[in-house]
Amino acid sequence: MIKKITPKFHAERKCWMIDIPASRTASGKRTKMFFKSRDEARIHLEEINAEMPAAIIPTALAAEADKARSILEPYGLDIVQAAREVAAALEALGDAGSILEAATTFRATYEARTLSVPLGVAVARYLDSKSDLRNTTLSSYRYTLERMLVSLHLEKCADITTAQLEALLAPKAPTARAMHKRSIRVFWKWASATPRGWAKMETVDALEAIRISNDADIEILKPAEVKALLHAAELEGAGAAAAFALAIFAGVRMTELTKLTWGAVGDDYIEIGKSIAKKHSRRLIPICPTLRAWIDATRGDAEDGRLICPPNWVDVSKSVRRRAGWDVAARLLVDPPKPTRGEWPTNACRHTCASTQVAIGTPLDDLTFKFGHSGGHDLLRKHYVSRLTKKDALAILATGPNGSKVSNIAVA
Repeated sequence: MIKKITPKFHAERKCWMIDIPASRTASGKRTKMFFKSRDEARIHLEEINAEMPAAIIPTALAAEADKARSILEPYGLDIVQAAREVAAALEALGDAGSILEAATTFRATYEARTLSVPLGVAVARYLDSKSDLRNTTLSSYRYTLERMLVSLHLEKCADITTAQLEALLAPKAPTARAMHKRSIRVFWKWASATPRGWAKMETVDALEAIRISNDADIEILKPAEVKALLHAAELEGAGAAAAFALAIFAGVRMTELTKLTWGAVGDDYIEIGKSIAKKHSRRLIPICPTLRAWIDATRGDAEDGRLICPPNWVDVSKSVRRRAGWDVAARLLVDPPKPTRGEWPTNACRHTCASTQVAIGTPLDDLTFKFGHSGGHDLLRKHYVSRLTKKDALAILATGPNGSKVSNIAVA
């Protein structure tokens, strides 16, 4: 048994002393301590004696302890401290792996977490660097990054998890969820790129795939609806009639229409310039006989630099659709007619144009270029094939200005 340490009176100093051998100290060095009273010395010895081993430490174990102490010394740890930290680490890990694996993983991500910045800071820098984007695109990014992700703005990008993003996306409707996910992905790619390296693409790559029924999103107009819409546009004015004719018979996007001038309308083609096109790629749209009739009836003496759409196009467009029977709030109309057709289907004019062209046999290669689709043939087939009969397509193409019928429609 190891001898129990007891206080001894030190005659010269007239106080009580405890003499702790090197084997019983954390530093491994013999230590003497002095106290005014024996009770104070006994109190200090209580913990030391309580931890006293029950038997003499074998020589081999003592040698291992001494070796362990030399290994731990550079890190400022004694054997007891090291044992306690290892036990706590193992308890925290459970069955998740070894301490070395956990430390290696931590080290691999430590620099990324240290160099990362709060999400709010990254978002501000990203939006400042993207001032050249179209207003609609930039507004979409702002809505997602500044509003939808606002609860994460104080967290570092590297610390944000897939689960946190999923929790914010989950309540959203499928279409909104898809839009937010696209915006998040574009931003995350920028934040992950060199020299920033603030985030990891794995975070957004692991987001659950979004499945949306494309069929539910595509609605086209019937011949009678096209006729009613164009008639309502004529009542609103020549600019409105020209704009809706371009949307229905050329498939020009509404956002592109607002930037299009009469100078882009040639004898045979409409030029959608790079600065106007949604995909920033120039394209030419052939002018069919029906569209030519509408252009000739609505342009008048308008100069090339004049915008085709009226200045207050958003309100004019709503007024036209309400006149034609759709349930659209139109503040320009003093006494708007009661709606008879339900809600206005999104992108109905463009979808109608594409479906009409497919129905009369226009090659998909031509449509891919004319419509500026990045999805290729598969997207066109999925959206537009068999949407209209050839008879209905020809009826739409026969709809001319002022109630006239256009004949000699070219069919591929």
